[in-house]
Amino acid sequence: MKAFLQISVGESKPSTLKLNLHSDTVPRTVLNFTTLLTRKAPNGYLQSKFHRLIPSFMIQGGDFTNGDGTGGTSIYGDEFNDENFTLGHDRRGALSMANSGRDTNGSQFFITFRNTAHLDGKHVVFGHVDMEDEESVRLLNLLEGLNVGKGDFPSLDVLMVGGGIVKKQEAPNETLVKEQ
Repeated sequence: MKAFLQISVGESKPSTLKLNLHSDTVPRTVLNFTTLLTRKAPNGYLQSKFHRLIPSFMIQGGDFTNGDGTGGTSIYGDEFNDENFTLGHDRRGALSMANSGRDTNGSQFFITFRNTAHLDGKHVVFGHVDMEDEESVRLLNLLEGLNVGKGDFPSLDVLMVGGGIVKKQEAPNETLVKEQ
């Protein structure tokens, strides 16, 4: 399954981050993400900020209730259990659930800037950035290069302004289905 996030950095025009999601391996986790992807804050990701950035490690978002890493909720209730740890944090651009311990997944997620295998078995990986897409790679590089302020907040607002699931047409071309 493929999805996308449209992200604005500061006052810039939004860029698109294309994502490959592993609904065959972690279907509940992917369903949580894709459902929240099409809802506006305070009930989903749209118009919410990435609230944490650690250079050479990751950027984190998905706290659409408090905006500071202390909130968020899943489509299954406040939290849901770890689905499995089949996929690893084995690459730049891994897409993984943030949590506060075992079986505490909500809505927060992070995208890695490098291999972070030390997180395997602790956080559920459910996808990765399409590193063959030039715009996605440029955006990931831009995000990693942002300055960081107090509390690991990015120095510029990093806002999810759009997103959705990529639907395949009968023709070989793909169409982005934007939910805003």
